[in-house]
Amino acid sequence: MTEQTYTPPAVPTTKDAILAFIKQRLADTENNGAFTADQLRFYVQNNVTGGVSPSSSDRVLRQLRQENKLNYIVLNRGKSLYRAVPITVPDNPKWNCGSTNYI
Repeated sequence: MTEQTYTPPAVPTTKDAILAFIKQRLADTENNGAFTADQLRFYVQNNVTGGVSPSSSDRVLRQLRQENKLNYIVLNRGKSLYRAVPITVPDNPKWNCGSTNYI
């Protein structure tokens, strides 16, 4: 008889919760992706087992934007109002790799 080991279910991380929140906001046509920092914190607090520090959500949100995993714009810093926007990838310059004539 083989021994089976218990594997606990995956617990979403703060990053996972924030990515899911932003994905929902991108699909939100009614509010055009707008959200407040308090809405983000509430979502993360309620979707990560064990809870998180309120400032963690803000810090991880900025980190994910730096890593180009999500994007948002600040609509009103004083009111902590943001809008989730799609990640944009700049066009790559067209290189003529077969030539030694570089522009």
